Amino acid sequence: MFTRRSSVLAAQAMCTAALATVVATATPASAQTTVACSESALSTAIANSAGGDTLRLTPGCTYTLTTPLPTITSDIVIDGNHSTITRSSAASFGILTVGATGDLTICDVTITNGDAPDFGGGIANYGELTVRGSVVRNNHANFSGGIGGFSGTTTRIENTSIMSNTANINGGGVANDGNMTIVNSRVIGNTANSGVGGAAANDGTLSILRSNLNENHAQRAGGVANVGGGSTEIRNSNVNTNTAAVAPGGVLNTGGTVVLNSSRVRNNQPTNCAGSDISIPNCTG
Repeated sequence: MFTRRSSVLAAQAMCTAALATVVATATPASAQTTVACSESALSTAIANSAGGDTLRLTPGCTYTLTTPLPTITSDIVIDGNHSTITRSSAASFGILTVGATGDLTICDVTITNGDAPDFGGGIANYGELTVRGSVVRNNHANFSGGIGGFSGTTTRIENTSIMSNTANINGGGVANDGNMTIVNSRVIGNTANSGVGGAAANDGTLSILRSNLNENHAQRAGGVANVGGGSTEIRNSNVNTNTAAVAPGGVLNTGGTVVLNSSRVRNNQPTNCAGSDISIPNCTG
């Protein structure tokens, strides 16, 4: 498995590459913008961005939101520079929303304390989303406490930690109705209070590669839940020490397909995969 240092360095390199691509293809109206350390500056920068813009956040800044940010409706790169975007406890909304026409790449930022009324407590994706080298933690929603990909969307999560997020129903860490790929990432300590998929709930197409989905909890399937005819592949990954009130604790399939390739599903409670509506090949216990 990857180390934390190597994953961060790889993510920074990928973020730099993404920024270089944007700069190389940018028109004069599609420039890089340094965003001052304030809520209003970040909101204005997103609202005024044109296709291909790069927003460089102030290094180490905490952007504390009292009102929702504008929905992202164009092609934007946000270079976080080790910054944090968080919600004031006085209001209730998710942190970032990518609209149907939006294409967001976000790098090196912490997304925290989002509280969406329905979908995507940290990030709600209705378009195209790439998250690299970031942390999504302590967010909340009914579905997809951390990151949610709606039907027809594409979501890619690389070298990212999705931690301690909560869904009232399904998908404590992530919930996917579209096409989602999770690579070299950690999905740890998330909770689906009354539903399935403490780490991940999927009824679209979900690929999990070289990642750890550990210590999550749900009413059923503390690790991964594949439902509604979805397709899930878990390759070279760990789904360990997750818990559920009702078996299985590790991986659940209620419809569709689940494929385990060179992955470990171990030490989940009350079972690893036993009790799944449809048996999980290559999983015992």
